Amino acid sequence: MHESQIRWRLRRGMKELDVLLTRWFDNQWSQARASERAAFVDLLACEDPDIWSWLMGYSQPPQGPLADAIAGLRR
Repeated sequence: MHESQIRWRLRRGMKELDVLLTRWFDNQWSQARASERAAFVDLLACEDPDIWSWLMGYSQPPQGPLADAIAGLRR
């Protein structure tokens, strides 16, 4: 997926998610490993309430790459 397409997908229904996801993309994307980039793109396919719940620690993300992406966003 091209960076412009990813940037478009950063526009979410929740302003808080817009800020968190865009901040990671702007600050980490260029130096992220391919596996981190893939996990981030996969995360963007998830529903906003799920992402928010995982980021806030209200629920646990599925184990694997999505959990790693959430951990990276929380740092």
